[in-house]
Amino acid sequence: MRIDVPWGAGTTPVDIDDHRVAGVLGANVEKAEDPEGILREALAAPGADFEEYLARAASPLLVVVNDGTRPTPSAQVLAVLRARLEEWLRAPGNELDFVVATGTHRAALPEELDRIFGVDFAAMHAERISSHDSKDEEELVHLGRTTRGTEIWVNRLLAEARAVIVINSVEPHYFAGYTGGRKSLFPGLAGYETVWANHKLSMQEGSELLVLEGNPVHEDLEEALTMGIVGKDVFSIQLVLDKGHRIGFAAAGTLEGTFRQAIAVAEKQFVLDIDRCYEVVVAVAPHPMDCNLYQTNKAVQSGALAVGDGGVLIVVSQCTYGLGENQTLFDMLSAAASPAEALERANLEEYRLGAQQGTRIASILDRARIWMVSSLEDEQVGAMFMAPFATVQEAVDAALADQGEAAQALFLTEASITVPRVRKAGRESV
Repeated sequence: MRIDVPWGAGTTPVDIDDHRVAGVLGANVEKAEDPEGILREALAAPGADFEEYLARAASPLLVVVNDGTRPTPSAQVLAVLRARLEEWLRAPGNELDFVVATGTHRAALPEELDRIFGVDFAAMHAERISSHDSKDEEELVHLGRTTRGTEIWVNRLLAEARAVIVINSVEPHYFAGYTGGRKSLFPGLAGYETVWANHKLSMQEGSELLVLEGNPVHEDLEEALTMGIVGKDVFSIQLVLDKGHRIGFAAAGTLEGTFRQAIAVAEKQFVLDIDRCYEVVVAVAPHPMDCNLYQTNKAVQSGALAVGDGGVLIVVSQCTYGLGENQTLFDMLSAAASPAEALERANLEEYRLGAQQGTRIASILDRARIWMVSSLEDEQVGAMFMAPFATVQEAVDAALADQGEAAQALFLTEASITVPRVRKAGRESV
Protein backbone atom coordinates (compact mmCIF):
# COMPACT_ATOMS: atom_id res chain seq x y z
CA MET A 1 0.00 0.00 0.00
CA ARG A 2 1.29 3.44 -0.91
CA ILE A 3 0.47 6.38 1.36
CA ASP A 4 1.24 9.92 0.26
CA VAL A 5 2.21 11.65 3.48
CA PRO A 6 1.99 15.47 3.52
CA TRP A 7 5.41 17.13 3.48
CA GLY A 8 5.66 20.89 3.14
CA ALA A 9 3.46 22.00 0.26
CA GLY A 10 3.65 18.53 -1.32
CA THR A 11 3.79 14.89 -0.25
CA THR A 12 6.32 12.11 0.31
CA PRO A 13 5.46 8.45 -0.41
CA VAL A 14 5.50 5.58 2.07
CA ASP A 15 5.09 1.94 1.02
CA ILE A 16 3.71 -0.35 3.71
CA ASP A 17 1.98 -3.74 3.80
CA ASP A 18 -1.78 -3.32 3.98
CA HIS A 19 -2.18 -5.36 7.16
CA ARG A 20 0.28 -3.09 8.99
CA VAL A 21 -1.88 -0.01 8.38
CA ALA A 22 -4.39 0.76 11.14
CA GLY A 23 -5.79 3.70 9.22
CA VAL A 24 -5.05 6.93 7.38
CA LEU A 25 -7.06 9.63 9.08
CA GLY A 26 -7.57 13.29 8.38
CA ALA A 27 -10.34 15.73 9.11
CA ASN A 28 -13.88 14.39 8.61
CA VAL A 29 -14.65 16.80 5.79
CA GLU A 30 -14.65 16.78 2.04
CA LYS A 31 -13.75 19.54 -0.39
CA ALA A 32 -16.08 22.52 -0.14
CA GLU A 33 -17.95 22.96 -3.41
CA ASP A 34 -18.60 26.69 -3.06
CA PRO A 35 -16.42 28.37 -0.38
CA GLU A 36 -17.32 31.88 -1.49
CA GLY A 37 -21.01 31.04 -1.52
CA ILE A 38 -20.78 29.67 2.02
CA LEU A 39 -19.18 32.90 3.19
CA ARG A 40 -21.63 35.18 1.36
CA GLU A 41 -24.57 33.29 2.81
CA ALA A 42 -23.19 33.75 6.34
CA LEU A 43 -22.56 37.46 5.75
CA ALA A 44 -26.15 37.99 4.64
CA ALA A 45 -27.84 35.90 7.35
CA PRO A 46 -30.53 37.57 9.48
CA GLY A 47 -28.94 39.26 12.49
CA ALA A 48 -25.49 39.00 10.93
CA ASP A 49 -25.85 41.29 7.92
CA PHE A 50 -22.45 42.72 6.99
CA GLU A 51 -24.03 45.55 5.03
CA GLU A 52 -25.93 46.65 8.13
CA TYR A 53 -22.79 46.40 10.23
CA LEU A 54 -20.76 48.68 7.95
CA ALA A 55 -23.64 51.14 7.74
CA ARG A 56 -23.34 51.72 11.49
CA ALA A 57 -19.60 51.07 11.95
CA ALA A 58 -17.86 54.03 13.55
CA SER A 59 -14.31 55.10 12.71
CA PRO A 60 -11.62 54.00 13.29
CA LEU A 61 -12.39 50.51 12.01
CA LEU A 62 -9.86 47.72 12.64
CA VAL A 63 -9.72 44.42 10.72
CA VAL A 64 -7.89 41.62 12.55
CA VAL A 65 -6.45 38.62 10.66
CA ASN A 66 -4.35 35.60 11.64
CA ASP A 67 -0.61 35.34 11.05
CA GLY A 68 1.16 33.12 8.55
CA THR A 69 1.35 30.11 10.86
CA ARG A 70 -2.41 29.64 10.65
CA PRO A 71 -4.28 28.07 7.71
CA THR A 72 -7.10 30.67 7.88
CA PRO A 73 -7.93 31.76 4.29
CA SER A 74 -8.08 35.45 5.20
CA ALA A 75 -7.38 36.50 1.61
CA GLN A 76 -10.52 34.70 0.41
CA VAL A 77 -12.60 36.46 3.03
CA LEU A 78 -11.10 39.87 2.32
CA ALA A 79 -11.70 39.43 -1.41
CA VAL A 80 -15.41 39.20 -0.62
CA LEU A 81 -15.37 42.08 1.87
CA ARG A 82 -13.09 44.35 -0.14
CA ALA A 83 -15.55 46.35 -2.22
CA ARG A 84 -17.70 47.26 0.77
CA LEU A 85 -14.69 48.04 2.99
CA GLU A 86 -13.22 50.35 0.37
CA GLU A 87 -16.60 52.01 -0.12
CA TRP A 88 -16.80 52.58 3.65
CA LEU A 89 -13.28 54.01 3.62
CA ARG A 90 -14.18 56.64 1.02
CA ALA A 91 -16.59 58.34 3.42
CA PRO A 92 -15.09 61.57 4.87
CA GLY A 93 -13.23 61.05 8.13
CA ASN A 94 -13.26 57.25 8.05
CA GLU A 95 -10.04 55.47 9.03
CA LEU A 96 -9.34 51.79 8.35
CA ASP A 97 -6.47 49.64 9.60
CA PHE A 98 -5.53 45.98 9.18
CA VAL A 99 -3.45 44.19 11.80
CA VAL A 100 -1.91 40.72 11.74
CA ALA A 101 -2.57 39.09 15.12
CA THR A 102 0.86 37.61 15.72
CA GLY A 103 0.58 37.10 19.47
CA THR A 104 4.20 36.66 20.53
CA HIS A 105 5.30 35.48 17.07
CA ARG A 106 7.48 37.55 14.76
CA ALA A 107 6.11 40.09 12.30
CA ALA A 108 4.72 38.71 9.06
CA LEU A 109 7.24 38.49 6.22
CA PRO A 110 6.43 40.20 2.88
CA GLU A 111 5.61 36.88 1.22
CA GLU A 112 3.38 35.98 4.16
CA LEU A 113 1.52 39.28 3.85
CA ASP A 114 0.86 38.46 0.19
CA ARG A 115 -0.61 35.11 1.23
CA ILE A 116 -2.60 36.49 4.17
CA PHE A 117 -4.14 39.42 2.29
CA GLY A 118 -3.71 38.52 -1.37
CA VAL A 119 -1.02 40.16 -3.51
CA ASP A 120 -3.17 42.96 -4.93
CA PHE A 121 -4.91 43.69 -1.64
CA ALA A 122 -1.59 43.81 0.25
CA ALA A 123 -0.14 46.26 -2.29
CA MET A 124 -3.22 48.49 -2.35
CA HIS A 125 -3.47 48.77 1.45
CA ALA A 126 0.19 48.42 2.42
CA GLU A 127 0.21 51.64 4.44
CA ARG A 128 -2.75 50.41 6.48
CA ILE A 129 -1.33 46.97 7.25
CA SER A 130 0.80 46.26 10.33
CA SER A 131 1.92 43.28 12.38
CA HIS A 132 1.32 43.25 16.12
CA ASP A 133 4.48 43.44 18.26
CA SER A 134 3.88 42.10 21.77
CA LYS A 135 7.07 43.73 23.08
CA ASP A 136 6.60 47.23 21.67
CA GLU A 137 5.62 48.93 24.91
CA GLU A 138 4.93 52.27 23.21
CA GLU A 139 2.19 50.65 21.15
CA LEU A 140 0.52 48.85 24.07
CA VAL A 141 -2.31 50.13 26.27
CA HIS A 142 -3.06 48.84 29.78
CA LEU A 143 -6.71 47.93 30.41
CA GLY A 144 -6.63 46.43 33.89
CA ARG A 145 -6.27 43.00 35.44
CA THR A 146 -8.32 39.78 35.27
CA THR A 147 -9.48 38.00 38.41
CA ARG A 148 -6.66 35.48 37.88
CA GLY A 149 -4.13 38.29 38.01
CA THR A 150 -3.35 38.66 34.31
CA GLU A 151 -2.37 42.25 33.50
CA ILE A 152 -4.14 43.20 30.28
CA TRP A 153 -1.93 45.00 27.77
CA VAL A 154 -3.28 45.32 24.26
CA ASN A 155 -2.28 46.76 20.90
CA ARG A 156 -3.13 50.47 20.68
CA LEU A 157 -5.00 49.93 17.42
CA LEU A 158 -7.50 47.71 19.24
CA ALA A 159 -7.71 50.03 22.24
CA GLU A 160 -8.54 53.01 20.05
CA ALA A 161 -10.80 51.27 17.53
CA ARG A 162 -14.54 51.88 17.73
CA ALA A 163 -15.43 49.06 15.36
CA VAL A 164 -13.59 45.75 14.92
CA ILE A 165 -13.87 42.98 12.33
CA VAL A 166 -12.34 39.64 13.36
CA ILE A 167 -11.53 36.91 10.82
CA ASN A 168 -10.50 33.56 12.26
CA SER A 169 -10.81 29.78 11.91
CA VAL A 170 -11.61 27.27 14.62
CA GLU A 171 -9.70 24.07 15.35
CA PRO A 172 -8.89 22.14 18.54
CA HIS A 173 -6.06 23.58 20.67
CA TYR A 174 -3.96 21.54 23.04
CA PHE A 175 -4.38 23.77 26.10
CA ALA A 176 -6.92 26.49 25.21
CA GLY A 177 -9.55 23.95 24.16
CA TYR A 178 -10.09 25.50 20.74
CA THR A 179 -8.42 28.12 18.59
CA GLY A 180 -10.43 30.91 17.03
CA GLY A 181 -12.89 33.32 18.59
CA ARG A 182 -11.32 35.30 21.40
CA LYS A 183 -7.79 34.22 20.44
CA SER A 184 -7.72 36.76 17.58
CA LEU A 185 -7.56 39.54 20.17
CA PHE A 186 -6.12 37.71 23.19
CA PRO A 187 -3.39 36.57 22.78
CA GLY A 188 -3.38 37.73 19.15
CA LEU A 189 -3.08 41.44 19.97
CA ALA A 190 -1.90 41.19 23.57
CA GLY A 191 1.34 42.32 25.16
CA TYR A 192 4.03 39.79 26.00
CA GLU A 193 3.36 40.09 29.74
CA THR A 194 -0.33 39.35 29.15
CA VAL A 195 0.39 36.27 27.03
CA TRP A 196 2.96 35.04 29.56
CA ALA A 197 0.52 35.27 32.46
CA ASN A 198 -2.33 33.68 30.53
CA HIS A 199 -0.24 30.82 29.15
CA LYS A 200 1.16 30.14 32.61
CA LEU A 201 -2.35 28.93 33.42
CA SER A 202 -1.79 26.11 30.93
CA MET A 203 0.19 24.36 33.65
CA GLN A 204 -3.00 24.06 35.70
CA GLU A 205 -5.63 21.32 35.65
CA GLY A 206 -8.34 21.75 33.05
CA SER A 207 -6.14 23.26 30.32
CA GLU A 208 -6.86 20.59 27.76
CA LEU A 209 -7.90 19.83 24.20
CA LEU A 210 -11.60 20.36 23.46
CA VAL A 211 -12.27 21.67 27.00
CA LEU A 212 -13.69 25.16 27.56
CA GLU A 213 -15.74 24.95 30.74
CA GLY A 214 -13.37 24.96 33.69
CA ASN A 215 -10.37 25.62 31.43
CA PRO A 216 -8.38 28.38 33.20
CA VAL A 217 -6.66 29.53 30.00
CA HIS A 218 -9.94 29.90 28.11
CA GLU A 219 -11.76 31.55 30.99
CA ASP A 220 -8.94 34.05 31.49
CA LEU A 221 -8.99 34.86 27.77
CA GLU A 222 -12.74 35.37 27.89
CA GLU A 223 -12.39 37.81 30.77
CA ALA A 224 -9.60 39.67 28.95
CA LEU A 225 -11.79 39.81 25.85
CA THR A 226 -14.66 41.36 27.79
CA MET A 227 -12.32 44.09 29.03
CA GLY A 228 -10.79 44.61 25.59
CA ILE A 229 -13.97 45.16 23.58
CA VAL A 230 -15.93 47.39 25.96
CA GLY A 231 -17.69 50.05 23.91
CA LYS A 232 -16.66 48.52 20.58
CA ASP A 233 -18.89 47.19 17.82
CA VAL A 234 -17.38 43.79 16.95
CA PHE A 235 -18.27 41.80 13.85
CA SER A 236 -16.90 38.26 13.82
CA ILE A 237 -16.34 35.86 10.94
CA GLN A 238 -15.46 32.39 12.22
CA LEU A 239 -14.60 29.64 9.76
CA VAL A 240 -14.17 25.89 9.77
CA LEU A 241 -11.97 24.76 6.89
CA ASP A 242 -12.14 21.93 4.41
CA LYS A 243 -9.24 19.64 3.50
CA GLY A 244 -7.71 22.26 1.22
CA HIS A 245 -7.89 24.98 3.88
CA ARG A 246 -10.83 26.54 2.05
CA ILE A 247 -14.01 27.78 3.68
CA GLY A 248 -16.18 24.79 4.54
CA PHE A 249 -18.35 26.53 7.13
CA ALA A 250 -18.78 30.17 8.05
CA ALA A 251 -20.63 32.01 10.79
CA ALA A 252 -20.92 35.79 10.98
CA GLY A 253 -22.18 38.06 13.73
CA THR A 254 -21.25 38.35 17.41
CA LEU A 255 -17.91 36.97 18.53
CA GLU A 256 -19.36 34.63 21.15
CA GLY A 257 -22.17 33.38 18.92
CA THR A 258 -20.00 32.67 15.89
CA PHE A 259 -17.33 31.00 18.01
CA ARG A 260 -19.85 28.57 19.51
CA GLN A 261 -21.36 27.78 16.11
CA ALA A 262 -17.94 27.03 14.66
CA ILE A 263 -16.97 24.84 17.64
CA ALA A 264 -20.01 22.63 17.06
CA VAL A 265 -18.93 22.05 13.46
CA ALA A 266 -15.23 21.72 14.36
CA GLU A 267 -15.88 18.92 16.83
CA LYS A 268 -17.62 16.87 14.17
CA GLN A 269 -14.80 17.45 11.69
CA PHE A 270 -11.68 17.25 13.82
CA VAL A 271 -12.37 14.65 16.52
CA LEU A 272 -11.42 11.23 15.16
CA ASP A 273 -12.67 8.15 17.00
CA ILE A 274 -10.23 5.22 16.95
CA ASP A 275 -10.59 1.66 18.26
CA ARG A 276 -7.46 1.61 20.40
CA CYS A 277 -4.04 3.18 20.89
CA TYR A 278 -1.44 1.90 18.42
CA GLU A 279 2.16 0.78 18.48
CA VAL A 280 3.21 3.28 15.81
CA VAL A 281 1.58 6.63 15.10
CA VAL A 282 2.65 8.95 12.29
CA ALA A 283 1.59 12.49 13.22
CA VAL A 284 1.89 15.03 10.41
CA ALA A 285 1.99 18.80 10.92
CA PRO A 286 0.42 20.00 7.65
CA HIS A 287 1.59 23.17 5.90
CA PRO A 288 1.69 25.98 7.08
CA MET A 289 1.59 24.58 10.63
CA ASP A 290 4.89 22.84 9.91
CA CYS A 291 6.77 26.14 9.84
CA ASN A 292 8.79 25.52 13.02
CA LEU A 293 9.10 23.29 16.07
CA TYR A 294 6.97 25.61 18.21
CA GLN A 295 3.96 25.12 15.93
CA THR A 296 4.78 21.44 15.32
CA ASN A 297 4.17 20.77 19.01
CA LYS A 298 0.42 20.74 18.28
CA ALA A 299 0.90 17.68 16.08
CA VAL A 300 3.00 16.04 18.80
CA GLN A 301 0.30 16.54 21.42
CA SER A 302 -2.41 15.17 19.16
CA GLY A 303 -0.40 12.18 18.01
CA ALA A 304 0.47 11.26 21.58
CA LEU A 305 -3.23 10.64 22.29
CA ALA A 306 -3.18 7.72 19.85
CA VAL A 307 0.14 6.04 20.70
CA GLY A 308 0.24 3.22 23.22
CA ASP A 309 2.68 2.96 26.12
CA GLY A 310 6.04 1.79 24.84
CA GLY A 311 5.11 2.76 21.29
CA VAL A 312 6.72 5.07 18.75
CA LEU A 313 5.35 8.48 17.74
CA ILE A 314 6.76 9.59 14.38
CA VAL A 315 6.38 13.35 13.94
CA VAL A 316 6.52 14.62 10.36
CA SER A 317 7.13 18.35 9.98
CA GLN A 318 9.36 20.25 7.59
CA CYS A 319 10.20 22.96 10.19
CA THR A 320 11.30 25.38 7.48
CA TYR A 321 12.02 28.06 10.08
CA GLY A 322 13.78 25.74 12.49
CA LEU A 323 12.99 25.86 16.18
CA GLY A 324 10.97 29.08 15.90
CA GLU A 325 11.32 32.33 17.81
CA ASN A 326 10.30 30.72 21.09
CA GLN A 327 12.89 28.08 21.90
CA THR A 328 11.79 27.26 25.45
CA LEU A 329 10.80 23.73 24.44
CA PHE A 330 14.26 23.03 23.06
CA ASP A 331 16.05 24.81 25.91
CA MET A 332 14.14 22.93 28.62
CA LEU A 333 14.76 19.48 27.19
CA SER A 334 18.32 20.01 25.94
CA ALA A 335 19.44 21.41 29.32
CA ALA A 336 18.28 18.30 31.20
CA ALA A 337 19.87 14.89 31.53
CA SER A 338 16.51 13.18 31.02
CA PRO A 339 12.85 14.02 30.36
CA ALA A 340 12.14 13.35 34.04
CA GLU A 341 14.72 15.95 35.04
CA ALA A 342 13.17 18.45 32.65
CA LEU A 343 9.82 17.95 34.36
CA GLU A 344 11.37 18.33 37.78
CA ARG A 345 13.11 21.56 36.82
CA ALA A 346 9.93 22.98 35.32
CA ASN A 347 8.13 22.48 38.62
CA LEU A 348 10.87 24.32 40.51
CA GLU A 349 11.71 27.17 38.15
CA GLU A 350 9.73 30.28 37.25
CA TYR A 351 7.40 29.77 34.31
CA ARG A 352 8.73 30.65 30.87
CA LEU A 353 6.49 31.17 27.85
CA GLY A 354 6.44 27.82 26.07
CA ALA A 355 7.19 25.77 29.19
CA GLN A 356 3.86 24.00 28.75
CA GLN A 357 5.28 22.46 25.58
CA GLY A 358 8.39 21.18 27.30
CA THR A 359 6.53 19.63 30.22
CA ARG A 360 3.93 17.95 28.05
CA ILE A 361 6.50 16.50 25.67
CA ALA A 362 8.60 15.33 28.61
CA SER A 363 5.52 13.52 29.93
CA ILE A 364 5.02 11.85 26.54
CA LEU A 365 8.66 10.76 26.46
CA ASP A 366 8.16 9.13 29.84
CA ARG A 367 5.93 6.48 28.25
CA ALA A 368 6.74 6.45 24.50
CA ARG A 369 9.49 7.34 22.06
CA ILE A 370 9.32 10.29 19.68
CA TRP A 371 11.05 10.12 16.30
CA MET A 372 11.20 13.13 13.99
CA VAL A 373 11.31 13.54 10.23
CA SER A 374 12.14 17.20 9.69
CA SER A 375 14.75 19.62 8.43
CA LEU A 376 16.03 20.26 11.96
CA GLU A 377 19.63 19.33 12.63
CA ASP A 378 20.10 15.80 13.96
CA GLU A 379 21.91 17.20 16.99
CA GLN A 380 18.93 19.43 17.82
CA VAL A 381 16.50 16.53 17.63
CA GLY A 382 18.75 14.28 19.68
CA ALA A 383 19.20 16.94 22.35
CA MET A 384 15.44 16.72 22.97
CA PHE A 385 15.59 12.94 23.54
CA MET A 386 14.05 12.28 20.13
CA ALA A 387 15.48 10.27 17.25
CA PRO A 388 16.00 11.98 13.86
CA PHE A 389 15.16 10.21 10.59
CA ALA A 390 15.83 11.38 7.04
CA THR A 391 12.60 10.05 5.51
CA VAL A 392 9.17 8.93 6.64
CA GLN A 393 9.75 5.58 4.96
CA GLU A 394 12.87 4.91 7.04
CA ALA A 395 11.12 5.91 10.25
CA VAL A 396 8.04 3.76 9.60
CA ASP A 397 10.10 0.71 8.61
CA ALA A 398 12.27 1.02 11.71
CA ALA A 399 9.32 1.59 14.04
CA LEU A 400 7.35 -1.42 12.79
CA ALA A 401 10.44 -3.64 13.04
CA ASP A 402 11.02 -2.36 16.56
CA GLN A 403 7.44 -2.97 17.67
CA GLY A 404 7.08 -6.50 16.33
CA GLU A 405 5.22 -8.38 13.62
CA ALA A 406 1.76 -7.67 15.05
CA ALA A 407 2.33 -3.92 15.27
CA GLN A 408 0.25 -1.52 13.20
CA ALA A 409 0.79 2.09 12.19
CA LEU A 410 -1.86 4.79 12.35
CA PHE A 411 -1.35 7.77 10.05
CA LEU A 412 -2.73 11.15 11.20
CA THR A 413 -2.28 13.34 8.14
CA GLU A 414 -3.54 16.53 9.81
CA ALA A 415 -2.40 15.99 13.37
CA SER A 416 -2.07 19.70 14.13
CA ILE A 417 -5.83 20.19 13.90
CA THR A 418 -7.32 16.74 14.55
CA VAL A 419 -7.79 14.94 17.86
CA PRO A 420 -7.80 11.13 18.02
CA ARG A 421 -10.10 9.72 20.70
CA VAL A 422 -10.35 6.07 21.69
CA ARG A 423 -13.90 4.96 21.01
CA LYS A 424 -15.80 3.76 24.07
CA ALA A 425 -18.48 1.09 24.01
CA GLY A 426 -21.83 2.57 23.08
CA ARG A 427 -20.38 5.78 21.68
CA GLU A 428 -20.63 6.35 17.96
CA SER A 429 -18.11 8.25 15.91
CA VAL A 430 -18.61 11.99 15.71
